[in-house]
Amino acid sequence: MLATACVSFALVAPCLADEFQTPLDSHADSGLQWKECGEVNNHTLQCSQLNVPMDHFNPSSEKTFSIPVIRMLAKNASATGDRHIFLNPGGPGASGVGFLRGSASHLNKLVGEGLHLLSFDPRGVRGSTPPAVCYASNAQRAAAFASNPWDFEYQAGEMYTRAENKAKACVDMMGEYGKYINTPQTASDMTSILDAIGQQKMYYWGLSYGTILGQTYAQMFPERISRMVIDGVSNLNDWYNSFHFDESFIDTDKTFTGFIEECFKAREACPLYSIRGGHFRSAGQLQSYIDDFLRRLEEEPIPVYLNSTNYGAITRRSLVTNGIFFALYKPKTWPLLAQNLADLLNGNSTPAYNAYSESWLTDFLVDDSPTFVVMNDNRKSGPDAPVHGIKPVRNHTLSSPERSVLISRYQGSDIYDRASWSIPTTHDFHPRYRPEFPRTKTAEPILVLSTTWDPVCPLASAKEAQDSFEGARLLEQKSYGHCTLSMPSLCTVGYLRRYFNEGILPEAGAT
Repeated sequence: MLATACVSFALVAPCLADEFQTPLDSHADSGLQWKECGEVNNHTLQCSQLNVPMDHFNPSSEKTFSIPVIRMLAKNASATGDRHIFLNPGGPGASGVGFLRGSASHLNKLVGEGLHLLSFDPRGVRGSTPPAVCYASNAQRAAAFASNPWDFEYQAGEMYTRAENKAKACVDMMGEYGKYINTPQTASDMTSILDAIGQQKMYYWGLSYGTILGQTYAQMFPERISRMVIDGVSNLNDWYNSFHFDESFIDTDKTFTGFIEECFKAREACPLYSIRGGHFRSAGQLQSYIDDFLRRLEEEPIPVYLNSTNYGAITRRSLVTNGIFFALYKPKTWPLLAQNLADLLNGNSTPAYNAYSESWLTDFLVDDSPTFVVMNDNRKSGPDAPVHGIKPVRNHTLSSPERSVLISRYQGSDIYDRASWSIPTTHDFHPRYRPEFPRTKTAEPILVLSTTWDPVCPLASAKEAQDSFEGARLLEQKSYGHCTLSMPSLCTVGYLRRYFNEGILPEAGAT
């Protein structure tokens, strides 16, 4: 969204049983029946399906979720014990099956031929059954998203009504299954998959929300960790325990400033270096010019008329959420953003309107799994939210610090969703973060990756995660973008490969 060394298991196991309700049914002998399902760059893809209990923590029902699993076979994995790296691309709600099909060749080159790559669609997501849905069709879902109010100060009433109706629809559509779509259950599903492939220790690489899933798994099953990489880290404590995700956007504006500074360094190679015939004397002057433009755009959107069926307006929200914010994830898109902004500032609104009038999120709206996971994980949702009702939620949120001038104002509807959620929390997972809790001991230490300036998962979150797992090591990639893959680095790849294949962590303070 927008919005991731247990030396003595005897010391940890009693705590796990009480604190985290370790699943009672691991499906240790269920096995997977693999079938070939394609090929990527001369590597065989195999697919299977695994049924997992609807509720791992109280498996009294015969009901199950069916989880699709996919793997790409490496050339030399048999020499190293046929180990699999579990991959989660984030979201929540992103398809692991689709991610592996699209990225397997690239990821294989990064980790080498000694490890198979494996992923899956988490419960409720894409190819899993039953899917997580609040709407009867994708068209209804897209229409609801398109009509979503965004002005938190003046549209609070509409946000409240929408959130209440959505919460009721989610309950009606999913029935008993809905409350079991959460991260601790998905973490338990991963252990079921691990057992089904006959692999004792977990090898894992999670991106963005995948770092929430990875950290949750590491705290529920620390004895099973062999290699774990969390890349583009989200704050685990915020995720489960905060009404506002306070830390997510603390570096968003810094990343936007970085875009402007890199543009100014490029001088004439950046279209924004000169606007309406005038050159900027500094990056700060360019920043002020763009900030002033965004303020004016908030008050006075730019009408666009292309023809009788294609017309509308460029608003601050559409430009920021669909254009600027999305580009901050991937710096390789910055030249295009710079060109579209330069055209707009020079009076040509057509390129920006064509590029940013529709949200990039609509391409991913095929189910409602993000809603279920976020709401069901969070302990400050529904009855446990700190405030309820239109005005209390509005006033509570407006009084909170604005983490990002660029994007924070567009979080309003998410806050009402959390306050209105009516499905009770069914997991008993409590994140163990320093300094409130001692560091979690995993069987082998984990590797934490982060760019220096990540627009949604800041370096501060990576540092907190590293400090909360004993022996964990942080590798900072000095770049902009969301997760280290946003700006591929041979240096980072070298550390990553040594860790996955040999268990060698970077030296302390490595960048």
